[in-house]
Amino acid sequence: MQIWPKNDKSHHSGESGSFLTRLRRDSRGNTLAMAGAALVPITGMIGSGLDMSRAYMAQAKLQNACDAAALAARREMSGETWTASARAEGERFFDFNYPAGTMDSQNVTRTVAQSTSDGATVTVTASADVPTTVMSMFGRDTIPITVECDANQDYGNNDIMVVLDVTGSMNWYPGTSYGSGGPGTKIDRLRDGAIGLYRALSGATNTRTRFGFMPYSMTVNVGHDLTQHDFLHTTYYWQERQVCSRYRRNGRCRRYRDVYDLWDVSANDAGWTNINQWRRSGDACIEERPTVGNAAHEIVISQSVSQADIDDTARNAADHALQWGRYDPSQVEDDDGNNVTSYACPAQASRLQVYGNETEYQNEVTAATARVGGNTYHDIGITWAARYLSSTGMFSSDNPEMYNNVPVAKHIIYLTDGILSVSSRGYSAYGYERERQRLEGSESQNARHVAHFHSVCNRAKSMGMTVWVIALDVADTSDIEPCATSTGHFYVSDGSDLEDVFERIGAGIGRLRLTE
Repeated sequence: MQIWPKNDKSHHSGESGSFLTRLRRDSRGNTLAMAGAALVPITGMIGSGLDMSRAYMAQAKLQNACDAAALAARREMSGETWTASARAEGERFFDFNYPAGTMDSQNVTRTVAQSTSDGATVTVTASADVPTTVMSMFGRDTIPITVECDANQDYGNNDIMVVLDVTGSMNWYPGTSYGSGGPGTKIDRLRDGAIGLYRALSGATNTRTRFGFMPYSMTVNVGHDLTQHDFLHTTYYWQERQVCSRYRRNGRCRRYRDVYDLWDVSANDAGWTNINQWRRSGDACIEERPTVGNAAHEIVISQSVSQADIDDTARNAADHALQWGRYDPSQVEDDDGNNVTSYACPAQASRLQVYGNETEYQNEVTAATARVGGNTYHDIGITWAARYLSSTGMFSSDNPEMYNNVPVAKHIIYLTDGILSVSSRGYSAYGYERERQRLEGSESQNARHVAHFHSVCNRAKSMGMTVWVIALDVADTSDIEPCATSTGHFYVSDGSDLEDVFERIGAGIGRLRLTE
């Protein structure tokens, strides 16, 4: 047996040292302490991430509001003219898209202004402070956010045919039949309001916008833009003659119509010695030709319209089936049988061209509406608008689909003040329909023309033309609304807001775009 000295502590010291060593080396339980120590910075990082996420969401909403404001303000502008209403419209759209209290934002500011470097561009800047939750415990109370954006109008190249109803009712005041009213007749309001279209598109740069005009009533005045071999040397029409016979009771006369050779230059042709003289007369209105594929005479026009009916032209002077006839205004009577030569042939149509300023454009509108009267044949107006606009028809060399390597958008703007109403006396671009019914079909005369009108509208749209329709002071729009490309391309006006309607169409043609 070993006996330790009484005062010897070496044994106890060894035991104590061994325990501390073991304790130092034992890591059990240390994880909890370390996790507790790390909890504060981890909580800060997660909280900061949540605060930053809210700030990013707020910035996205702020950017959307910025974009909406820029587009709205640019849409309100006319060309490069900056107004208080444009600024107010931009601010209204910003506030709608980023209302007060969005994401608890504070100190929200927005500035809507015209660009100092480009008068056609609207610039918007906006800022806000987004309050923090967790980061505030570390001294960061808010996160500032800022956005900016620009908007311009992407006009591209545009060819626009403006089709104008110049029938007799356009001389009436809105809401009346004949009568008086104010501040002006429908034709007066049209002349004043059409300038809105030009103004809405006048801010274009490095692009080309051309306008053409097609006034219509019972026919169209287009002969000056065609060639000599586009017209029949001899035009047949039905003329009323009065024959008195002593064999008839009481010596009364009977009236009938028969074929009469009007324009044969070998006979008495009312002074027109040649087709070119007639074309330059200012009264070169036409009779419509047969549907392509039908014989030259007797004329038969189908309700259905093909692209060939829009595009094809005579190959030579003998190609009679593709030639138009010459319209004789002296044969036109109103529904009471009175001669109405003075308004039977509307003013001359004009081909697509660039107008250098508002005055030039306005003068053309005035000239196109100089003759007002007659019945309403919608189908003849849109047919010739499509012919003037087509890139594959009679004016193909002047109507390219690309200009300066940029596509050309094609538009028809069709304005009318009434439902289709043909003449009961019968003579129009479609000849004496009551006697010969050139436009085929078993329906009423009006119904046949409505169906023909809709077919032309659909054909124009299938050829890539966008059709806008303005119903001016029209109670029943069922005949004309289907012509529009969509409900968004159809407008109703009482005449007082006509300039605004034209501006809105111009804004639709000149597509708005964000530039930044």
